[in-house]
Amino acid sequence: MVKGEVELIQEFQSGKNEAFDRIQELFQTRALSLAYYWTGQREDALDIVQEAFIRLYRVLPSWKPRASLFTWLYRVIVNLAHDRVRRLSRERKVDLADCPEPVENNGHRNPGRTILGKEAGEMVARAVAVLPPKQKSVFILRHYQHLSIKEIAGIQGTSLGAVKANLFQALQKLRAELKEYYEQN
Repeated sequence: MVKGEVELIQEFQSGKNEAFDRIQELFQTRALSLAYYWTGQREDALDIVQEAFIRLYRVLPSWKPRASLFTWLYRVIVNLAHDRVRRLSRERKVDLADCPEPVENNGHRNPGRTILGKEAGEMVARAVAVLPPKQKSVFILRHYQHLSIKEIAGIQGTSLGAVKANLFQALQKLRAELKEYYEQN
């Protein structure tokens, strides 16, 4: 659990609605990042996060602090994102060129490295996008959200072994998909 989470839940449950704003602040950035990694579209990610927080607001009055809100919220976001991606894939194809590039804040720019990094990032994003849903979810949570295997298992409601197996399979598929690129560079 995030520090202060239980106290904020108790404040909200005692009628202090402003506590929900602070709960939302605790998770907003990571929630949006997760939804974006899943959808690749800012607007879709914002819609998913908004829906997830609406659902959280509805369940919070009866919430029992046995589990972390983080775990529950992320499970909802992954499910909403998965559903949206599946629905949208039937309706339209997403072009990676439409996705904004992550900002690099290291202060040192190397044009050659920037071009190779952008190209590699695009290739990884394409490879991750076609992973099966369980493998994609585990990979995103582990490598983009930096969650532990145990946290991922909690979010997905599955065993540590299942998380490890999905992560291993995802990495194997990504290695195979990206092998040719990395052999060239």
